[in-house]
Amino acid sequence: MPVARFALSVSLLGVIALSGCQTRTNYRQDQVIQDEQRSEMTRLTSELERMSAENDALRRQRDEAVANSSSVGAQLSGILQGGAIQGVYETDTGSIALDEDFFFAKGSADLNESAKQSISQIAARLSGGDYANSRVIVEGHTDSTPVSRAATKEKYGDNWGLSAARAATVVRELQKSNISSTRLHGAFRGEYSPRGGDKAKDRRVEIYLK
Repeated sequence: MPVARFALSVSLLGVIALSGCQTRTNYRQDQVIQDEQRSEMTRLTSELERMSAENDALRRQRDEAVANSSSVGAQLSGILQGGAIQGVYETDTGSIALDEDFFFAKGSADLNESAKQSISQIAARLSGGDYANSRVIVEGHTDSTPVSRAATKEKYGDNWGLSAARAATVVRELQKSNISSTRLHGAFRGEYSPRGGDKAKDRRVEIYLK
């Protein structure tokens, strides 16, 4: 083989070999870059999921805070600012309470005429403003003195029955005063949720909203 042709062949082989090395090097570099990109994508995805979870948690906390701050109990604490209502007072929990000694005769769930007027005033205030669409909870309570009069026992059974009957009477009167029945909910606790140390305060019908 002529020397010139041999030299040319060697040069071509060197170029091919060098080209192959460069191709392999570029391939490895591309792989490294792709691996880094995949790793970064995984990290960003994980970070996005973490931030989304934190955002959801903060949104739930905000919604709960808004619900609590605008709870009906808190709103009802100002219902008497429009003027006192006979036999009605605010409690320390933000509800309003109906003094059962004013609204009902002893051992009875029948309302007197003054009590009906007071409930009519309550209904008028619950029908407007911030209260208009709230659910109205009416909850009956007694003191710890057991029902003993024969007529009361025969009609209501015990303090559970008496507190339930009084709550139901107030619910019906609110309905008569144009509070929608879909907004009303009756409840009763008997003697088992006392106000603390004052039997007169224990005997009550509380109203609060949801």
